[in-house]
Amino acid sequence: MYPSPYLTEQVCIVNAVSSLDPATVIGRPRNPDTDRDIVSAVLDLMSEGATLTSLSLVTIARRAGVSRNSLYRRWKTKEDLYSDVVKTINRALPDVSEHSARENLIKLLTVTLGRMADQRVRRMDQAILAEVQSFPDLYDEYLADVVVPLDRSVKLAVRRGKETGEIRVDVDENLFSELLVSLVVARMSSIDFGDLDAESSSRLITDLVFKGVSPV
Repeated sequence: MYPSPYLTEQVCIVNAVSSLDPATVIGRPRNPDTDRDIVSAVLDLMSEGATLTSLSLVTIARRAGVSRNSLYRRWKTKEDLYSDVVKTINRALPDVSEHSARENLIKLLTVTLGRMADQRVRRMDQAILAEVQSFPDLYDEYLADVVVPLDRSVKLAVRRGKETGEIRVDVDENLFSELLVSLVVARMSSIDFGDLDAESSSRLITDLVFKGVSPV
């Protein structure tokens, strides 16, 4: 049995918020509980239909149950806050230097799809992609923190698959990665995520792709 995606995400938020650099805002100590409440407020408001543009720091402070001054001491702009939200909801990808290429890819997709199982996280992802022109720096950070690491790890898994003979040596690792990542993005963009199980779905996707790249 797998833990609730919502509870797992709460643990990720607590751990990630606690690791944020206290020096990013001068003259005040970081309170992990307050930071967690503010991040959760943003995610809750986004899941209820708010957009990155429509939200205000005042609205976020009210929802989090903190004073405006408390929020302003932490983040001077909404984009600064959104940047920290992206960092807190991100998940570390597994090491792909061990196991078979197939198992490595399944592990990568399981973490990625598991992250999106939380409606609040998925809605934040969708909002960032929908408002690229309004928040270009945030989008660049999202690519660097979420998309690029996945792309890099998939390519490493493909190279390992070529070394172990699981994947044909003529397979283009860039195209392979684009295929898998695009499937993840398409799933993320879905309005109805359904009761998708991250691990079983990852195995299905990987096996379907492997039919086209295996030597036999």
